[in-house]
Amino acid sequence: MPDPIYRTETTHIDEVTRKATSTVQWFLENRFVAGTHPITHNNKLTVFICGKEGFADIAQEIKRARHSIDIICWGFDPGMELVREGGTWPRGDCYGDLLIAAGKRFVDVRLLIWHDPLLVGPANPHNMPGYTDGTWPWLRGSGREFADKISAAHSRAMLEDYCKPHHGFLQGPGSPMGTVTPLMFPMRPEDIPVKAREEYCYNWYQAATHGLLDGITIRFRQGSADDIKRSLGEAERDQPPEQRASGLELTGLVQAGCHHQKPLLIDFSHDGGSKAVGYVMGLNSLTDYWDSAEHRLEDPQREQGAKRERDERLQGRENDGGFRSYLPYRDYACRIDAGGALIALYNNFVTAWDRAGGYDHAAADACLHMDDDGGCHAAPANLLHRARPGESSVQILRTQPEENDRTIREIYAMATDKATLGAAYLYVENQYFQDEEWAQRLLSMRRKYVKGWRAGCAKIGKTMEHMPMMYVFIVIPVPERQEMVPRTHDTLATLGQDAGMTGQNEMIANTNSHPAHRYAGGDGQPVDLGPQAPGEVIAHANQIAKPDIMTLENEFGLKICTAMLNTCDFDGGRWRYRQIYIHSKLLLVDDLFFTLGSANLNKRSMAVDSELNLATLDPALATDLRTRIWGQLTGGEVKYGGKRAEMDDVFLRWTKLMTDNETKKLSPRTDAEHKKMTGFLLPLKDNRSSTIRLG
Repeated sequence: MPDPIYRTETTHIDEVTRKATSTVQWFLENRFVAGTHPITHNNKLTVFICGKEGFADIAQEIKRARHSIDIICWGFDPGMELVREGGTWPRGDCYGDLLIAAGKRFVDVRLLIWHDPLLVGPANPHNMPGYTDGTWPWLRGSGREFADKISAAHSRAMLEDYCKPHHGFLQGPGSPMGTVTPLMFPMRPEDIPVKAREEYCYNWYQAATHGLLDGITIRFRQGSADDIKRSLGEAERDQPPEQRASGLELTGLVQAGCHHQKPLLIDFSHDGGSKAVGYVMGLNSLTDYWDSAEHRLEDPQREQGAKRERDERLQGRENDGGFRSYLPYRDYACRIDAGGALIALYNNFVTAWDRAGGYDHAAADACLHMDDDGGCHAAPANLLHRARPGESSVQILRTQPEENDRTIREIYAMATDKATLGAAYLYVENQYFQDEEWAQRLLSMRRKYVKGWRAGCAKIGKTMEHMPMMYVFIVIPVPERQEMVPRTHDTLATLGQDAGMTGQNEMIANTNSHPAHRYAGGDGQPVDLGPQAPGEVIAHANQIAKPDIMTLENEFGLKICTAMLNTCDFDGGRWRYRQIYIHSKLLLVDDLFFTLGSANLNKRSMAVDSELNLATLDPALATDLRTRIWGQLTGGEVKYGGKRAEMDDVFLRWTKLMTDNETKKLSPRTDAEHKKMTGFLLPLKDNRSSTIRLG
């Protein structure tokens, strides 16, 4: 049975020359033929690395907007400064203020946010400051007059005025002494920015959700348990039972599925789409996700606060305590200018917007369907221009359980298949590396490649020594939660990359040696639960082959390395190291193809949560992106000129840099020469373990 993601076609061989010309399929052409997911070739793309670049560009385009701003997000923080310059909050234009200003210019602002009111207590994702958390305002207000005063500057000035007069006392005739009365809410001067921010966010949401902010409309959407259960069942249909979600994990996936897309679309139809701009990204519209590509150990432009620092340590991230600023974050955003891909972003938005308004099918008439020739009679004319030099071919892919759409999963499968046919490298940078099926597919396709080479090499005068090696670079963070360790371990183990998961490996080994003991995980101490068989997590881990280096090379023609990222600096009289949290969702193949967006390599993103990615085949853009990324991660030490013959040296230098940086980090010496890392690369290390599996 043919794989449905591939389009079959007949290639004719010239009878005289005995030659034929064919092309490699990189996009999901069958989805385009079916009338969805158009492949367009007239898109100008710009890729931004990290929030500082991406959010600054978004702020500029919001200020320029003249007709419409359509935003879909996992969460929204009105008090987030998109551009930051010195001082304390507000250090620049806040997201909420930018949208208020747009609404006052008669721009139609539509904001669609994921919100599930049933997620309370520890399950509260805190994705809407001022609405789901930080909801205690200092001075309550209501009505149009109140709404007209809402701004970050007003909240800050109001609180400063409230606190200044008598250093914690407010003068008034009603006081017991006739002159002063203690403030109802006394605070230190350094608390004012945080408290003013809470006041602003609360009142912004109060006004916006009651229709008091001109031009701004908010809708909330929840996951659909029935659709999620069906989508997950279809995605797992061909997986062995031990890989499928079950128990607590299955309940969490089905009942707590979220909407995780983050596209933004500005002035789609204004002036025929001539100024239309869209963004596809993994960046959330929350202040935590702002960081520069320098990933400084401490950065005053990131938010300050002890709570996040405590969370960082509890989640097992590299943190020895006492950091003042939020964790460094890494992610990407891609801007699309006036191209046909914006039609797919528009269709995705109007469908979701109408569904959130309670009209499951009303958006069908509003969607703009492109024909096989790239035409679309109802679309803004400027989005249908012929491709020009420097523009890119693009396909927008999604995970959308309500529409049975799992095309992101399909594009990952297709890109991986194509890479295994002869690509020099495959680069993965992802927040959740938990898709064991993807890892198995990579090995399966490479085994076929090696088998074919072995069968045919003699016919072309080659030996197995001539077989091109494929290099796989995996860059991931320490799993966010302890319960995420098992799926991360199993995916890495499938590729022979689990050595750094020391806690899980030790727990599995000890349980196998002492089956009467079951490990609770975390503290490394066994809990005697009586004689019983190992749980499904351990039983499944025992089935994984875990290929070693020689097996990877000889049977699969692969060389693989796995890294995490740290930043370091001399701080507080000592050298300190801190994990850079990778929120990225990037797959890059051979300076040719990449996909990025909101989707992680896990069950959630491939079948459960709504997601949106962009895929493009553009050698110039892919080469530029890879050059920038590798330059940042290696401190400029590892260079690749694009020739396959260079890759073995690149791989050796990359892996040596990882181990050299680890040596520096662990060195007892305190001087810069022995402690300062080059770039950010380190071997992945995690000493936690768990018999509870969450993906």
